[in-house]
Amino acid sequence: MEASKTASASHVLFLQRPACSRVPPEILLEIFALVAPSQASLRACILTCRQWNLVGTPVLWRRPQFHRLSSVEHFASTLVSFTSGAGVSHYAKLVETVSFSTLPEVDRNNPQLATLLDTIVNCMVVPTKPTLGLPAKPSGRNLLLPPAIKRSRSLSRNNASCSGGVTSCDVDDPLAARPLSATDLQLADGDAATIAAAVATGVGPAAEQDGEAASERQALATAVYTSSLRQLDLRFCKGVRNYSLQRLAPRLASINVLNLAGGLRTDITIAKLSQHMTDLRRVSLAWTSNLTDFGVSELVQRCKGIEALDLTYCMQIEDTSMLAIAHNLHSLAALSVAYCAGVTDIGVREVATRFPGIQIINVAKCLRVTDRMRKHLAQGNVVYACDSFDPFSIYRNRLQPRAKKAMY
Repeated sequence: MEASKTASASHVLFLQRPACSRVPPEILLEIFALVAPSQASLRACILTCRQWNLVGTPVLWRRPQFHRLSSVEHFASTLVSFTSGAGVSHYAKLVETVSFSTLPEVDRNNPQLATLLDTIVNCMVVPTKPTLGLPAKPSGRNLLLPPAIKRSRSLSRNNASCSGGVTSCDVDDPLAARPLSATDLQLADGDAATIAAAVATGVGPAAEQDGEAASERQALATAVYTSSLRQLDLRFCKGVRNYSLQRLAPRLASINVLNLAGGLRTDITIAKLSQHMTDLRRVSLAWTSNLTDFGVSELVQRCKGIEALDLTYCMQIEDTSMLAIAHNLHSLAALSVAYCAGVTDIGVREVATRFPGIQIINVAKCLRVTDRMRKHLAQGNVVYACDSFDPFSIYRNRLQPRAKKAMY
């Protein structure tokens, strides 16, 4: 009897709550997912009540939308204001996608966009422990090691004058160019022999400072960064230069969807990014006129888990790229080489043979791919031409490979 009274009382309390707060969270998530394309409407929804705010805030921050450069500036300043010295803010941990493709062309080509991207990424990443151990702090015995001496450009390779003293050679430490007296040294062991040896080699406290600086630089270089960022869309964003991307590469290691279509990216940039983004699953390098077989080979050799790769209108790639794709990737489900004049039947056949369950091999307008090869692809239920008004997209739902069936 008492249990039934308690249940009825709780039911009455539940009915007394506002109707908006009685909607189950899973239903709210479905509703907010439908409203998400209009972020103004979603923002109005999460201001309705506390429950809607708790459920809708992660949806709002998951994929922020930018329609002008000022909105990117406001977003970056918001992240900076919430970021403290202790670590990443709660809101920065909710961001999974950063896309600048909706900006107007004048904003996508603005060099300030690279600075804003750097600020956003730095507010999201968390450095973890270095992959390599740091060198020990220099002790008194380590201070006796001579400084590294670099040969002067003005000296020939056979010139032996460097061995006579430090005056004819360049040294890493500017203070090491003059001999130091015993009073300048602060060695722990401090005996006469140690001081004399230190004076002879010209090593002082500056060497210890250089050792600490080198240790700090090595820690930054070998640190591993983690963040919630999973998708980065820089389609036709020429304002983000190649150098900026290369500098950000270590902080983008968590990304698995990357879109660099039409951004004038070079082989060196792709190689640098693939060196850190080893978890890439979907990549678009469409309309990258500077991309060659070298860049594609570097990408597929380091990112073997790629499932969808878009190389549309990469005019310099040939069958070498196709062979590299066939021999390095493990789970390729979609590939687009449309408008690539250097691709022939040999490369297409190799990819189709290596991946019997592949769904898409887009060879539209590939002049050196014959109709016979297209017929073979069609017989294997492989899509060999995508509609030009619905271009190959790396943002489709997850591609499920079909059961493997030999085509040849």
